[in-house]
Amino acid sequence: MRERKRRGNSRYYLFFLFAMLLVASIGLGAWYALNHLPHFNITQIQISGNSVVPDSLIFSRVDRYKGTNLFGVSSREVNANLGKISRIKDVKVRKHLLSTLKLEIHERVGLLYVKSLDGSLFPVDEEAVVLANYTAIYKEDLPIFSTYLTDAQIKPGTKLAKANVQKVLALHQRITREAPEFLPVISEYYMIDNIINIVDARYGTRIIPCEDNLAKQLKRYQFVQDNGNISRRSLVDLRFDNQVVVKAGDHEK
Repeated sequence: MRERKRRGNSRYYLFFLFAMLLVASIGLGAWYALNHLPHFNITQIQISGNSVVPDSLIFSRVDRYKGTNLFGVSSREVNANLGKISRIKDVKVRKHLLSTLKLEIHERVGLLYVKSLDGSLFPVDEEAVVLANYTAIYKEDLPIFSTYLTDAQIKPGTKLAKANVQKVLALHQRITREAPEFLPVISEYYMIDNIINIVDARYGTRIIPCEDNLAKQLKRYQFVQDNGNISRRSLVDLRFDNQVVVKAGDHEK
């Protein structure tokens, strides 16, 4: 009786092994077919999500994949290839049978313009990465930060590590989070003695922002500016708690 049981178990193991080999063979055959049949060679590439980067620039980087097997294209390779374009942050690669490659582009968004010593404007994103501008017209409505950097020092795709750039970006992002309604008021940032000054686009007033209660102080400034008698191009200091201190000849509010 024991011998019969062992032989029965052996037959079971042999059947299981045969079934596994059959499944593996089918899988390998399907994999081979998907990767070698000409029916799955890419004939169409579709892109979406790009608003600044021209279609022509993207296609110039990915047209080489046409004729390549759809399942042989590496998503990592596509991202690395298109990631060389400074405006592109990442790409979602989708493969649609039988032969279509779809690319969903996620662009870097400009946060402000860095103005060079030569007078050129370079958009940068929240990580201080310099973004390329593809037209002679600046389409993005962004505040300007004037620097002493030359055109040669500001190259698309590079990250600006200068402390003053990082400091202005941090303030701008803080305003974006805490007082987004104030963003349209800002036309320019610049530094004097390592202190950030904000220029009011409406009145030309220079504003020194505070560290604490930023949203509250900016709202207080707007109320005083819109209802008071602050002269144009005055200097307003918001670093004093619950006060809007107007300098350059004007009185304290």
